[in-house]
Amino acid sequence: MDTLEINLPELVNPMTYEQYRALSDELVAQNKTTGSEQSEHRISFTKLNQQRMKRVEKQFVLQPALQELLAQNQRDWKWLVLVEAWCGDGAQILPAIAAIAAASPSIELVVLLRDANPALMDTCLTNGSRSIPKLICVDAKTGERVFTWGPRPTAIQAQVKQLKAEKPEIQHDELVQQVQLWYAKDHSQSLQQDMVQLLQEALQTQGAEV
Repeated sequence: MDTLEINLPELVNPMTYEQYRALSDELVAQNKTTGSEQSEHRISFTKLNQQRMKRVEKQFVLQPALQELLAQNQRDWKWLVLVEAWCGDGAQILPAIAAIAAASPSIELVVLLRDANPALMDTCLTNGSRSIPKLICVDAKTGERVFTWGPRPTAIQAQVKQLKAEKPEIQHDELVQQVQLWYAKDHSQSLQQDMVQLLQEALQTQGAEV
């Protein structure tokens, strides 16, 4: 029996990154989005996110330090990413995660829609909320979780907290716009810095187990 199914809830509609991109394109063509809430607001964000994903795909450059750590990993991992097409953070993060996973033959990326996988989502809440994207790294052989990351790079989340502290009255739309500007300037660097730290810790654990 697959140990992944023993340690995690059953995965509903798992996709490759290419399949997720195709689904997103199809939904945009149909003026729809993922999930049950087909609001004009979410559909509009889904359209914007198509351009954001294309920009990240074009601009992403793998950091040498992260590339070296990926090469050192001797375990087969599944990277499960919970996301939705309307999620602005997801559009900035998922293409970069896909590029990182593609750089390592030992990593299999599985994209999952949050609302279709509530049992899994509820195992990695953020302050009690179903914030996305979420990356769950699982040992493919044992089914054990290696690490969980998300929903936002540490450095960018720190900027969000600072902005909220300085402007407690800030409106949600203004906050979202500012976060997107930070992502555009960051070029996936903060995400990769987080991944470097997580992989260093994971590799240290692997070494201790040998």
